[in-house]
Amino acid sequence: MKRTICVIVLLAVTLSALIAQNAELPRLAVVEFSTNLKTEKVKADAVTVRNLVESQMIGTRKYQIITRDEIDKLLVNQAIQVSSISSSENIKKLQLQNISYIVTGSVDAMGNDYAVTVKVLDVSTGQFSHSDNDLIGGSSRDMYNGINALMSKFVSGMSSEGGRVTQTASNKIYKVGEFGPAGGFIFYDKGIFSNGWRYLEAAPIETEFTAIWAIYNKSITGTNTGVGFGRQNTEIIVERLKTLGESEKAAQLCANLNFDGYKDWFLPSKDELDLMYKNLKQKRLGSFSDGWYWSSSQSYETSAWYQVFKDGVQDSERKNRTGSVRAVRSF
Repeated sequence: MKRTICVIVLLAVTLSALIAQNAELPRLAVVEFSTNLKTEKVKADAVTVRNLVESQMIGTRKYQIITRDEIDKLLVNQAIQVSSISSSENIKKLQLQNISYIVTGSVDAMGNDYAVTVKVLDVSTGQFSHSDNDLIGGSSRDMYNGINALMSKFVSGMSSEGGRVTQTASNKIYKVGEFGPAGGFIFYDKGIFSNGWRYLEAAPIETEFTAIWAIYNKSITGTNTGVGFGRQNTEIIVERLKTLGESEKAAQLCANLNFDGYKDWFLPSKDELDLMYKNLKQKRLGSFSDGWYWSSSQSYETSAWYQVFKDGVQDSERKNRTGSVRAVRSF
């Protein structure tokens, strides 16, 4: 009997401690995600994204998660529209409800895929203090895996120390030309950590290979030439080639590369490739050849951008030509 009483008392104390600990955590709510299309499928997928995001935030155990019914009723009662949730008027209303953070975002249809953005509103400041985005396949499995991967990156970029959420960067500061975490060379530093990355790192020489870009008469729309678009370009190419039944192409091999435990490689965009040439090849770093290298930027339906690493010339080449490939990663 005494043992039973002791167990009950111990459970009661433990439960009280857990409740007290949870009460001290910042209060966080996940609200609806906006969409660019109002079809039933897109709206349903946006609800799914919200559910998955909420599940991931619960799993951090760093926040007191406000239930779906509670936050939805609160928004209705306070006449708060999610589209204007960061307005000064709405911020004051949320502060009175003792809410610390609001997680929201967008699910925008792009062909058969979705451009998903997740961001967190710091109610104390009225500012969106952290965000991440990715291009995710529209199938059930692709969406599930894609959201989980995006949220893993999103959560790893958050810090709630001291009750504040901020975007966090790597503790180590790298310089262009130095070795990066994966053993390659850093060839770009944008100066700040945003959208999940600050640096671009070229893969080591031992990972270099040759490949064709794609079957030359198949257009892959949506690629970009700018810095910061290589990963997105690669994802677009990989998804499109998958539907075409192609394999072992430049972007696919980059996406599948696993070097020393690092699996986040992609085919650089046209401008990223140029930075690699200027900041590494011209400084005799990275052991690049004088040949030409593929980028992930399509130029025309039958061709894509490449760069000659002997003189830096950039031009278009038919996609079914074999060129050198050096993967890169962002962090």
